[in-house]
Amino acid sequence: MSNTTRANEPLAILVVDDFAPFRDALRHIFDECVFVKVVGEAGDGNAAIEMARRLVPQIILMDVSMPKVGGPEATRRIKLVLPELHVIGLSSQNDTATRQAMMAAGCSAFVAKECAHILPSIITKLTGRHAEVGS
Repeated sequence: MSNTTRANEPLAILVVDDFAPFRDALRHIFDECVFVKVVGEAGDGNAAIEMARRLVPQIILMDVSMPKVGGPEATRRIKLVLPELHVIGLSSQNDTATRQAMMAAGCSAFVAKECAHILPSIITKLTGRHAEVGS
């Protein structure tokens, strides 16, 4: 199954974070984005792996620290099956070691959770698709 999308279809995003209110906040960021659609949510790395295989999103917003399987390991496993998708690492720990762990696992980008509002512009840069609000 391919994760390509037609130019007029929204980019499918999977939101992965163990804190439900933060998942809600991320979904809210994309409510107004025309070319982005949240297609699923997962609360841990195991669920993220399963949902990524089933939903085949173009983008995964991946928390670093989660129960069961953390963000770096989930990212590695997902990228083995879906190497062309973009994983954006998210963490409240904006330190070099955390960033490097996610990038080494295969993330396309890393964003501190406090800067989540910039995600639409990061997605635009990664995909070439305009994901800004009201597009």
